[in-house]
This record gives sequence, C-alpha cells and structure tokens, in this order.
Amino acid sequence: MKKGLLILILISFSVLSLLPAQQLPPPEPLLPEDYNPEEFPLWAHDLRRYEVVAIGSYPITFFASSLIYDFSVYAANDFNPSYSMGSQRGSNDIGIIIGSAVCVSLVIATVDLIINTSRRKKVEKQTDEQ
Repeated sequence: MKKGLLILILISFSVLSLLPAQQLPPPEPLLPEDYNPEEFPLWAHDLRRYEVVAIGSYPITFFASSLIYDFSVYAANDFNPSYSMGSQRGSNDIGIIIGSAVCVSLVIATVDLIINTSRRKKVEKQTDEQ
C-alpha cells in the first residue's frame, strides 16, 4: 500500500514537473535593442575601450616581455648556455616580467586613448566649422 502511494506521488511529481516546460512562445520575437549614443556617457565608452585595449594587449606584451627579459639575461651572462632562454627563472623574475607586461599594456591603452580623443576632437572641430 505504501509502495503504491509512493509510486503515485513520484509519477505525479514527474508529470507536474514537465508542465511548466510546455509554454507557448511569445507573440513577438524578443530581439535585443541597439544602444542609443546617449544611453552611456562618453567617458564610459572611453573607459570601456581603455579596459579592452589594456586587457587585450596583455597576452602579447607578456610574451614579448618574457622573450626580451630572457634574452637580456642570456646576453648579460655572455651567452652562457646555462642561462639559455627561460632556464634561470625565479619568482622575482616572473614578477619583473608580469610588471613590465602590465606597464606596457597600460601604455598601449593610454596611447590609444590619446589618439582616439584627438581624432574625436578633430572631427568635432570640423563639424563645428561647417
């Protein structure tokens, strides 16, 4: 008797859990709307671009910093084979490589921000003259 009641409850919960999944589609398709230029302030767009450029350039600058650092250590030790590329790295060396990669990435993002701002001002100046 108890087994039959338990099976009936399990079946009813199983069937009831399927019911919410059978919904009708919305009457109109839900499409995302494009952002308006006035929706976000200009500084927010500049900050987002700065962030994307800085984070996006980091893997490249890390790789370049690692190669330059390893080669400089190799060359500073008169091209001794025991100091070949990547063989003599300590935690201090990794910190130097990461720090230099972050600094170079921030410099790249700052240069991009300056170029983008100067181009925007140039375009605004040309539209004001017309």
